[in-house]
Amino acid sequence: MLAGGDALRDILLIVLRTFALLTVTLLALELALQAAFTHLPPTIVEPMPQYLERFGHRLTTEHGGREFPAGEAVEYEVTPLSGDLYHISCLSPADAQPLEPYRVSFKRDHRGFRNVEPWPDDLDLVVLGDSFTAAEHIQRPYWEGVSDSILVLAAPGTGTLEQQRYFEAFARQRNPKRVVLAFFAGNDMNDNQLFSDMLRQGKTRKDRQHEDKNPLDYSVVFRLLHFISESTTLDGGADCHYPLIAQTDPPAPVAFFYKFFPLLSADKESLLQSEAFKLTRTSISEMATALGPDEAELIVMYIPAKAELYWQYLDETSKRTIIAADSRFFHTTNLEEIDVNLSAQRAAMRELADEIDVSFLDLTPPLAEVIRAGSSPYFFADTHWNQTGHNIARNALLDFLNQSNLET
Repeated sequence: MLAGGDALRDILLIVLRTFALLTVTLLALELALQAAFTHLPPTIVEPMPQYLERFGHRLTTEHGGREFPAGEAVEYEVTPLSGDLYHISCLSPADAQPLEPYRVSFKRDHRGFRNVEPWPDDLDLVVLGDSFTAAEHIQRPYWEGVSDSILVLAAPGTGTLEQQRYFEAFARQRNPKRVVLAFFAGNDMNDNQLFSDMLRQGKTRKDRQHEDKNPLDYSVVFRLLHFISESTTLDGGADCHYPLIAQTDPPAPVAFFYKFFPLLSADKESLLQSEAFKLTRTSISEMATALGPDEAELIVMYIPAKAELYWQYLDETSKRTIIAADSRFFHTTNLEEIDVNLSAQRAAMRELADEIDVSFLDLTPPLAEVIRAGSSPYFFADTHWNQTGHNIARNALLDFLNQSNLET
């Protein structure tokens, strides 16, 4: 009996020692990985709540908007696998389209934007926008070369309300002659709603970044194990409905981000009555008022979502495939209504510009024209423009500004 008890005690001691050794090993590994956090692959650390702050992002600022790392030297290598759709949709790397890899490099200014320093005191042009304007994966963004005296205040993930904070803090006192507000149809209204809700709750972006998180969310070891688990169970996108083939000339494989469809499929009356539109309207009106009726020009530059341009080139089967897979994001499943509603937000923004007497530049026609001509202004694996898209936007903006000069 004693011998059996001794054996059980020995087994328990071995288990405890093994557990203690494993715990110490995991803690040591966690400490090492936390120390190397900024050198770990982005696919591992980007989903973690401490990611932005560890990489120098300012989530709490005096003006209320976020700021990217000041003075950061940015280096990107753009490959066929670059782009948000490989990470936020169901595309498989096997779907990668031909793309000659290239590098993008630039240095952020003292506020984390993409400007040459020092900033001009008197400005001909200010450009406000989100990731389309920040153009992190583009070496020559659409605003480059448009003006000799320009200030670009753009950050990925921002909407009009947050961009208005940049305008008030950095641009208004520099007496700009023109302000271009690059409005993205895919999510700017929703971003405005989220930003307003955050302010209403008395929270900051830092609060939002860390709310509803538990200690394991901050663990690199736990995140690494989760990533490995996801990678080993992923079935290569076998059930993915993307890419679909747009019947352009030549036919082109396309993919869209499903979370853009709530705004794209809503009818015009619903948009006009929504709080998100009212917030957007107020923000743009306030910027127009701040500039004054005779002192400067506000230009709302409408950037259509990828699906707005390619939807007409999808056959009915492809359209129904998207609706069936992402139906919870559509306001309606009626194809005829969706076809009409895709232009509703554009019409609402044009009417808003007319109502408050600001200029409106619609990039839909020139982008649609290049698609009809057989080229693509978008990265395949991304919701954003490629260099072709940025060149189109630059030409359209230059033509608009030159025409405005002639009229004045």
